[in-house]
Amino acid sequence: MNKIYLLSFIVILSSCNKTSSNSSTSEASFLDFHLFAKSKISIDSTTIIDTKNEHLIEFYRKHQFETVWNSQSDRDQFLQEIATAENEGLEPEDYNYKELYSLEEKRENLPDSSLTKYDILLTRSAQRYINHLSKGKLNPKLLYANWDLEEKKVPINAILGDGLDNDNLKTAIENCKPKHWMYQRLKASLKILKQFPEDNLTELVDLKERIVPNKKNKYLPLIKKRLMYWGDMAEKDTILSLLYTKKTQEAVKIFQARHGLKPDAVIGRSTIDALNFSRNQRIEQVIANLERWRWFASDFGEHYLLINIPDYSIVAVKNKDTLQSQRVVVGRDTRKTPVLESKISNINLNPNWTVPPTILKEDIYPDAIKDRSAFRKKGLVILDQKNNEINPWTWKMEDAGKYKYVQKPSKNNSLGSMKINFPNHYSVYLHDTNHRDFFSYSFRSLSSGCVRLEKPLEMAAYILNDTIKWPLHRIKDTTDITYYRKLQRKKQQEIDLKNAKLLAKNPDLIIEKKTFPKPELKTIVIKVNENIRLHQLYWTAWESNGVLNFREDIYCLDADLYNKLR
Repeated sequence: MNKIYLLSFIVILSSCNKTSSNSSTSEASFLDFHLFAKSKISIDSTTIIDTKNEHLIEFYRKHQFETVWNSQSDRDQFLQEIATAENEGLEPEDYNYKELYSLEEKRENLPDSSLTKYDILLTRSAQRYINHLSKGKLNPKLLYANWDLEEKKVPINAILGDGLDNDNLKTAIENCKPKHWMYQRLKASLKILKQFPEDNLTELVDLKERIVPNKKNKYLPLIKKRLMYWGDMAEKDTILSLLYTKKTQEAVKIFQARHGLKPDAVIGRSTIDALNFSRNQRIEQVIANLERWRWFASDFGEHYLLINIPDYSIVAVKNKDTLQSQRVVVGRDTRKTPVLESKISNINLNPNWTVPPTILKEDIYPDAIKDRSAFRKKGLVILDQKNNEINPWTWKMEDAGKYKYVQKPSKNNSLGSMKINFPNHYSVYLHDTNHRDFFSYSFRSLSSGCVRLEKPLEMAAYILNDTIKWPLHRIKDTTDITYYRKLQRKKQQEIDLKNAKLLAKNPDLIIEKKTFPKPELKTIVIKVNENIRLHQLYWTAWESNGVLNFREDIYCLDADLYNKLR
């Protein structure tokens, strides 16, 4: 037995004999002994310094290069935690679980040299686990060029030190896990999926045409099996029937709704793709989404807009209440909507649209080379550096980079009647659109990178939150050219009435006819003073009231991320 440990035991035992014999004092004394008797062993500092692990060196330097995992309770708590790391979508072996468990089993018989190595391995594993729980196993900045999330600073040693020094390691680790409700729903999804039996999905639905209600199709028995497996269909007596019956239609609608598809009972390509996912593929998808939620901000703020790109949705949340909810259109696969976090800065009513370089290169220039009238057809004005308008018929491709190409405010403007600005590296924003029909589609990955809003003016009124200066009706009037025409007509009627009275008194009076300029929309920039955060994120799975929900992985990120995690 360590001499210091033995001496401590004698001193405390002697102290116990001198105290009152009542039970509470005796229990307190033995508790003091239990805490005090955590024997420490010195560690050769060069062993730790040679690892060149800054976090490890800093941690043990602060603890005087002595063992820190002296408490049985601390070790048990950590081993139990990493044993169940799969609940967080992580792998126990990333934290040396088997080796640590083996060392713990024979710890009583280990020499001091092995105890110090065990202690160091525990610390390194705990540091890694805390880091992965807090900010993710992978760094999104190294994976994606169009992801701009603020990098988290995790005080790994402070968290671990507090947990060990104050006997609250379990709580310290639990506090590292994301507190977002969506992260909790993903964990619930993982638990539900693991309760499903192995599905042994060996045969896929290889459908070329759509299946419509009340028709026969050879794939219907297989489709019914998939619906029954996932719990969307309970009936089993018609499984061999090739007829697309009413009961099967209702099951398909339930399945489609869970997958963000239009619940019309028409079995098309998107429905088939979702049916062909296996249980293990869904588990992998959830694990990929858990990793993403460790990347996202720990605190979204009290007031924020939250966009889920694959769900084509935006919600406005204030003090945990959802106050706005809309459908959105997002970037197509070749021009992905970036994942980012920012803050709303201003709103533009009747915005100009300056065409960005990518769209110029891929869409505008090719058409203009063939026909210079393409500029007018697209409503574009060509401006030089002094904002002088250039005749499109004199435009030459070799001079294209000298100009900017602008759409003036109108109902045909690509930005529609409004855009919401926020600082970012990708020149994207939220805006209205001149393609209102897009919102009726289930698949809405159709834009050039920006997010288009289903109800833009309602969102503008919500963000401005000013019923005196900017109520919704005034925003609508300000962005409607017919409103200005009505004002002109009203003004003309007032002038005509006044002139009629003058002529009634003096028929020979000559009154000069007043002419009004052609009404046009003016761009108005309104600063947003309230602190409203924007979180433009990507996730494709969650659970709601025990029901699994999935969305199409429109940018094909899930499988690749899972493979990188494993």
